[in-house]
Amino acid sequence: MKRQTLITIGICICFLVLSGWFYMRSTAGSAPNTQEWISGRDTPVPSLTGDVSADKDTADNGECAVYICGAVKNPGVYRFTGDARVCDAVEAAGGFRKKADRAAINQARPLNDGEQITIPQKRKDYGLVKKQSVGGDREAGLVNINQADQAELMTLAGIGEAKARLIIDYRTENGSFASVEDIMKISGIKEGIYNRIKDQITV
Repeated sequence: MKRQTLITIGICICFLVLSGWFYMRSTAGSAPNTQEWISGRDTPVPSLTGDVSADKDTADNGECAVYICGAVKNPGVYRFTGDARVCDAVEAAGGFRKKADRAAINQARPLNDGEQITIPQKRKDYGLVKKQSVGGDREAGLVNINQADQAELMTLAGIGEAKARLIIDYRTENGSFASVEDIMKISGIKEGIYNRIKDQITV
């Protein structure tokens, strides 16, 4: 009877030892899984923030708003996306008015955000403006570089189609020439050409 009791006690001790060993093993194995889950959950947060920022930057790229006025049917502010040109702004504003000077602007020029596009009207007195000076009126027939169209500019010595186009583009984008000397701001028009035409032009 005493021997059976000892055997029973031994079996119970072995069972407790084995139970404790399995418990410690299962506890040790569960810790890394918990840590990995936490890291896995936290990782996407900065990545998601980066994606939102990138989407916002993408949405801003290629967008612009311009104000178009002058000889168009519906002047106002218009928004564009993509590779928009001056001709697109004119179309958005309802097209040219009948008296619009279409040759005075570069319709193929890309739009810039925040710019103003002014479409001028045709004028019948191109080249007939008299310039006032200390000695009185100068003779008529001068070409007004702030008003002349492409054909009239090309009547000047050394001014071909390309340079005439640059003159028109310059005054469209930067405003009127302040003096006849300012024509030398145009690429390809230096002192030599200026000296040949300075007595033929006015502002």
